[in-house]
Amino acid sequence: MPTVTDTTALPTRRHVLQATAAVALAAPALVRAQAEPWRIGQTAALTGPLAFPFVEMNKGIAAAFKEVNDRGGIDGRPVELVSLDDGGAPDKAAENTLALLQKEQVFTMFACGGTTSVMGALKVLAEAKVPLIAPASGSDALRPFNPLVFHTRASYAQELSKIVKQLGSTGFTKCAVPYFDNPFGKATLAAFEAAAREHNNTQWKPFLIAETPEGIAKGVDEIAQWQPYSLISLCIGASGLPFFKALRQRVKAPVFSLSFLGSRPVLSAMGEASIGITVAQVVPNPANPAIPVVKAYQDSIRKMGGIEPGYSSLEGYVNARILLEGLRRAGRGATREKLVEALHSMRPYDLGGFEVRYGPKDHSGTDFVELTYFNGERFRR
Repeated sequence: MPTVTDTTALPTRRHVLQATAAVALAAPALVRAQAEPWRIGQTAALTGPLAFPFVEMNKGIAAAFKEVNDRGGIDGRPVELVSLDDGGAPDKAAENTLALLQKEQVFTMFACGGTTSVMGALKVLAEAKVPLIAPASGSDALRPFNPLVFHTRASYAQELSKIVKQLGSTGFTKCAVPYFDNPFGKATLAAFEAAAREHNNTQWKPFLIAETPEGIAKGVDEIAQWQPYSLISLCIGASGLPFFKALRQRVKAPVFSLSFLGSRPVLSAMGEASIGITVAQVVPNPANPAIPVVKAYQDSIRKMGGIEPGYSSLEGYVNARILLEGLRRAGRGATREKLVEALHSMRPYDLGGFEVRYGPKDHSGTDFVELTYFNGERFRR
């Protein structure tokens, strides 16, 4: 997968917002001057404690791009991903985005993640009027309608609604919801609270966990003393796995998780603590070739070699297929405006077992969520 590793001469933070106006004015010339290939930009947390799903997603993206390039590209133009690592820092994401637009002259932004990376990128994209396709985050903070942003996955609120509904149907409504004091924790806690109101669950309880060894020990003690019937951890970050492992040793209640924690690397890192976890997934089962898009994905990653099928790489493959269809519909003389119009024409677009639907006032894409059970070796519905 092509990446950009030379990050010299990147703009400083204070130059980022001032330069976006120039990018916006130069956009028509950029499109006219743009030569082969289609250059697609990404800034993402590809290193650090939150990197695992985005690294896996990029494997699926690379497979989809290779698939179309082996057939001659889009209108004879190969497609390349130009990717920069921001480590999840929004200011770095903004700098990367400006560098991708100005120095690398990418046509559109794609698959940026996680939430803080997307927020940083949008500071630049809003001024430059450049689309962002498939932000790799389900954060509800990104869900208010934005004419430049096209989502390809369900939101965390939709995942949590499915989980809370399941808690009610199984009687596990006394649910402990630990979270860290960070943007992800606070946003997902608010989404859980909204889902609990929707499904009339008044038995759940939030637990704010300090990201220190002492804070983790205290939080585990408090949850164990409360004796919940179920758990869902919203603790994402460097301390998230140690906290979860410690909690599972003390509390044996059924565990539920957002899709963010459903990738193989993090499950492997959890070890035995991952056995029995119920995970919300936002794409179909990557091991089921009876689903046409999954069969295509399996064939595609097999040609790459050395990639283990998984939900995160399938999500990357699905996202890439949606982008590629948008480019195809935009046509040979595509502009960014034509790409947006092309995506609006997907009403719906069925990849074969996974469908997205867009319109001029609706960029949500899909509400697909299903719950899966991890038995230590594989996911089962």
